[in-house]
Amino acid sequence: MFTNKLIPQQDDLLAYRPIIESLAPMVNRASFNAEFDRRTNAIASDTRFLVKMEIKRLAKPCIRSIDLRTVVKDDCRLFQHHGVAHYLNVNGILLFEKLVKRYGEYTFGVYEAVIAEAQREKRQLMDTQKRGTAMVELSMPDEKYITPCQDLLNYPIRKQERLNYVTPIEVFFADNSSAHASTLDISGHGLRIRLKDAEVLSKIKAIEPLYVVFRGLDKNHGLSRESIEYQVLNISGDQDKASVHLYRDGSLNPLFDEFVVDLIKLHKHRYKVNLDNVEMAMASKIYEQSFANNTPSLPVFVCRDKNDFFYAKYASINTNNKPILDYWMDERGNQLIGFMLNPARIHKLMNANSAYPHVTIYSFNHVKDEKTYFYSASEHDLAKYPELKTTFFSYGSRKASWRVFHVTITDVKPNDGFSPSSIPDGVSKKTDRLNRAMTPRLTAKLSPISAMLSVTDITSETAQECYQIRSLHKHKIKLLKAFGHARNKLPELVEAYRHKQKELRRQTRYILRTPVILQTNTQYIQGITEDISVSGLKIELDEPFIQRLNTKIEVTFIKLQEITAQFELKNLHYRVVHINIDKHVVHLQAISMDEMSVAESFFSQLITNNFDRLTPVNPDESVPGISMALRNIHSKNSPQFCTYVEKKMQGFLPSMSTVSQVRAEWMDFLHHNKSLSQVNLSWLYQDIDNGKDFVNQALKLLKIDPRPTKTEIFVANPNRKSASLNAVKALWQYQFPHHRARQSFIKTALVNGSFLAFSVTINKALKPDLEKIEQELLYLSQHAIHKATYFEERMWDIAGALFLTDITSEVLARYNIEAPSE
Repeated sequence: MFTNKLIPQQDDLLAYRPIIESLAPMVNRASFNAEFDRRTNAIASDTRFLVKMEIKRLAKPCIRSIDLRTVVKDDCRLFQHHGVAHYLNVNGILLFEKLVKRYGEYTFGVYEAVIAEAQREKRQLMDTQKRGTAMVELSMPDEKYITPCQDLLNYPIRKQERLNYVTPIEVFFADNSSAHASTLDISGHGLRIRLKDAEVLSKIKAIEPLYVVFRGLDKNHGLSRESIEYQVLNISGDQDKASVHLYRDGSLNPLFDEFVVDLIKLHKHRYKVNLDNVEMAMASKIYEQSFANNTPSLPVFVCRDKNDFFYAKYASINTNNKPILDYWMDERGNQLIGFMLNPARIHKLMNANSAYPHVTIYSFNHVKDEKTYFYSASEHDLAKYPELKTTFFSYGSRKASWRVFHVTITDVKPNDGFSPSSIPDGVSKKTDRLNRAMTPRLTAKLSPISAMLSVTDITSETAQECYQIRSLHKHKIKLLKAFGHARNKLPELVEAYRHKQKELRRQTRYILRTPVILQTNTQYIQGITEDISVSGLKIELDEPFIQRLNTKIEVTFIKLQEITAQFELKNLHYRVVHINIDKHVVHLQAISMDEMSVAESFFSQLITNNFDRLTPVNPDESVPGISMALRNIHSKNSPQFCTYVEKKMQGFLPSMSTVSQVRAEWMDFLHHNKSLSQVNLSWLYQDIDNGKDFVNQALKLLKIDPRPTKTEIFVANPNRKSASLNAVKALWQYQFPHHRARQSFIKTALVNGSFLAFSVTINKALKPDLEKIEQELLYLSQHAIHKATYFEERMWDIAGALFLTDITSEVLARYNIEAPSE
């Protein structure tokens, strides 16, 4: 390693640093000399020579390794670039990649700039510590961490457009008394009014009729003296600004019906359509997208048959929760998650005497003679065999297949699968299609659903180490078959449906695994295809692919060549279009100077001849619309807490939180004396004071490594009724030096108050899918372009999502600490 010191600069060049740094990346460009002469024509010739030499020095390729482990406080990770190993923190990696892109390669200018920035961070931290205060840019009051909390896909649906329309009216009651008021908005069958005298509200009773005379209408309409019968639906708002919501039967007064229709049609752009419900829908759908596509919780839907027998039937999967389903796949490709979510466990959860029924399930598998045997146990199962509990934990946790799952159950309604647009019928044909009720076939498919299991993988290496400490009684290992699942009694198949995203590929992909050899100028790698299309391949490689995107490569198909004599399947030309994060999976696209390459001709014929035998990567739904319906049910009812983080001047801060409210201690803690519409998350940022700031560092790291960050946080709340979170102490997993420290923290927390533990998953926000909200966005842009722009910006402002899962009971069991009585 080279010494990490910035090369000394000549004092007489300090004044020209801006010119030097701006021109150094341009050295290899044809316009460099002209730009250099223009920028330095006022500088003396001898100094110009020194400036040019310094520019060229910074632009020279560099092979020096950068090691910031002794310079910065943040954790550094191994970062390799073209064979040169560096140890950089997150900020260093981001700056390195930015400058390499700017220079075109790794140069001395990149090397020195990264080290200079690290030295600056070190000086800033030392100055901060001397002042005895936290970093200025990260020091914020608790209010910054208080976010609104709402349900997902919970917005009012309107059958008719509502016009903002203010005109004086007189309201007549059943006792012939009257009151003056004014309208606020009007629709074909609805009316919202505000009374001049708030005391008159006492006369208004729900569902009772009253009569409205529109005094402000032109006499030419013939309606200025006619009373229109309405019924009271409800009253909203405070006493002084209360709004009365009215509804009428449209068949009683055709003349008034015609007047309202014409009023809305002719004046909707003058008086503006009321967009309150559309705005609510947009806000909800923006966060629902981020939640549904990122949640680590797997929703499994429980059906009930005629004999009241409960069984797991459907699952709604995304990229982050699919590994849970994959874990329960045996060597034959059978989906066996029903072993874990068996009818006995479902029945116990359904009948649990708790407002928040949940269970922790421990599992592992054993492979013998190329056959996979699954084992699982809950605390209830282990209590039946107390003599095997220690052996189960000790033996199971020593296996790579060890997993711990947190499972909750929630009552759901099949009708929640229907989530129409917030725009009324008649606005457009696309809106009308979105508002159509579920088909009878889909309704019949969903009707047996009565509950939803939320399965979250809460496995952690730290917890696994803790279980491994327990004594292993080898003579009892064979007895663990009591927790095994019989291979000859397969569970009910759980049908998995993936969230449908807008398909950007031009061709259908098919699953096909066949060996290949991939060859570049410097690498010769064996691999296996995962899927194929006419023009593309996805290949899993035996070793990392170290080339760049757009690299041209040659692929040889070993086995496929044996089945064809018509095509020469050796050294076929492809281009690399994507490389995954660990560089073991590449996506390729066929290239050819001809109209169709040899590879495209072969795969076109292969797919045509084997169409009925090949499985599409995204097969069609068994019942159209079921994947979206299951997603809607999940989003509306999930007990998974999620907060959405945005990048702001002070760092990554929570902007909104969503959860389906449950009666649990952890939920009360999140609200912490706030209303149910707010949560206080300041305890997640307590480590800012020591300069670590886990949340911000994790979100920065996601820019480099998009894989979710997963950890745990322990919380000690010494006084549950405290009006402030200042007394709460929260420590992240990295802040504990060993298991004894964690155990001591838990015991102290229980003595002084309460203890909570959360599994935390932080995901990078995915690119918004505008197709899901395009109708609302278009409708808003027609009537209020500034509001459409606002919501579109909000979509892109979401930088990541932070998910919390309560694991208090598992942590207490992990450390053999008795849970406090309720």
